[in-house]
Amino acid sequence: MKQPYLLIDPTTIEQNFLHSRNVISQLLDLYLTQIPADLKALKDAILASDHTAIANKAHHIKPTMEYVGATTLRRKLQELETAGKNREDMAIIQTLSAAIEQDIASLLQEIANYRREL
Repeated sequence: MKQPYLLIDPTTIEQNFLHSRNVISQLLDLYLTQIPADLKALKDAILASDHTAIANKAHHIKPTMEYVGATTLRRKLQELETAGKNREDMAIIQTLSAAIEQDIASLLQEIANYRREL
């Protein structure tokens, strides 16, 4: 039975990867390892209060969100990127990051569930 998805959009995933189960499976496997690594790099930039790195790391994650149809999460990453570029106060950046981190945990679970359903 198909799971309800709140963050990813299976239709978008299928369209982006030409309805190829093989390609979709390979990319979802990649995302399940790459997204946590990218999130760690973002968290490290935040811990270092490195505004430029924060903007760059947030920017780096955005395309993946688009590929899996997680447009709300992509928008949140855009907000974080902009906050980094604008050298916003770190308290604001940490608040944005905390919301993103929670969403990414849910996103990874949705990707894993969808991967199992293929």
